[in-house]
Amino acid sequence: MRGIITLKPKDVTPSLLFILEKKGLIRTLWPTKKVLACRSEKGTVDTLYSSSPQYGSHKLICVRLHRLKTIKLTVHPDNEEFIIFNLTPKKFKPLCLVVGMHKFKTLEQKARKGILSENDFMVLRLRYNDPQTSFFIMLKETPHCEVSLPGKEESPIFFVTEPSRLKLHPLKLNGYRLRLSSA
Repeated sequence: MRGIITLKPKDVTPSLLFILEKKGLIRTLWPTKKVLACRSEKGTVDTLYSSSPQYGSHKLICVRLHRLKTIKLTVHPDNEEFIIFNLTPKKFKPLCLVVGMHKFKTLEQKARKGILSENDFMVLRLRYNDPQTSFFIMLKETPHCEVSLPGKEESPIFFVTEPSRLKLHPLKLNGYRLRLSSA
């Protein structure tokens, strides 16, 4: 084993999502330049992205997460949308999203070379029902893993839309293990 990399969750903010978006890892629901620039009385439509037909039509899934601190990064060959809304009266344990700061090929190369560090990952403590941070697109080939933190509340629930035949592939970290800090 190469070692354990301890990761500390950060509260999700628009600026952290902007960092991930600038790196080409996620897509927020921000209007495109074309839509923002439109002055036509007819309006305009612009596609944010369209899933590849080979992965099927879109589906919406509801996820309840019982995973506490076990981080097993996976990647998908196409995009998926995260919807972090809670319309129930229930209080949930904190929900975190571990995101690789590079696409999977780069992270696997770094793992093979033995040069991974905490700077290669970001852990977002997600917020429910926040219009600026509760809906975003995880772009294809971005390593990620949802993790629940301990707490007295119920296990978190969230939603994902994705192609109906989307596959997931585990990331090979060649002896590295990821864990969340207790702080």
